[in-house]
Amino acid sequence: MGLSRKTQARISRIASRVGGYVVTLIGKSLRLEVRGWERVLYLLKNDQALVFQFWHGDMFIAWYLTAPLRPAAIVSQASDGDIASAVLEGLNYVTFRGSSTRGGRQAYTGMIKFLRNQQYKVSAFASDGPRGPRRVMKAGTFVAAQHLEGYIVPTATVSKWALRAKGWDKFAIPLPFSKAIASFGEPIKVNAKLRGKALDTALEQASLFCKNHQDDLDKLF
Repeated sequence: MGLSRKTQARISRIASRVGGYVVTLIGKSLRLEVRGWERVLYLLKNDQALVFQFWHGDMFIAWYLTAPLRPAAIVSQASDGDIASAVLEGLNYVTFRGSSTRGGRQAYTGMIKFLRNQQYKVSAFASDGPRGPRRVMKAGTFVAAQHLEGYIVPTATVSKWALRAKGWDKFAIPLPFSKAIASFGEPIKVNAKLRGKALDTALEQASLFCKNHQDDLDKLF
């Protein structure tokens, strides 16, 4: 983020109080078209585990829409993760703290164990986080769906008016009252038995499918 620890701590305290409220307020103000939500409801009614696939820079609207499902999510232990965790918890997400460099295995194991004990097994992954490359899915999303024997739900969002950060992910915050579209694509049923090169190939195919899903939506505005 490029912010000092003191500044990040201050923002985290503010986010813990109002972050979820701000996301909800902006979300409710949007002139929002939602596509494919019936796919999500169908799978939930049939007791299927869902792993929502978000792109790091385009997940603001997705946070708002999926919050009622109380998804589980892994958030980095780095100081900037404190801000994201505060916002998500304000939206009733269940967060587990960890990253590829610190605490990631424990967070991942804890999340999977938690989900297996829930009636609705719903999680969300910023698939290309925390450092990119942008819109290239990492293995965590796919492997979580394998462990849960569930589906990856490609999730794409776009708004006509938005503020975008200059970082690698180009994180977008939609402006209030903007036209916006959220699309939940055809769910991807993963093969829990895939390993090695077969897993790498399936991951690459899923990543390209989800990237094209977002890229196609971007063209609408």
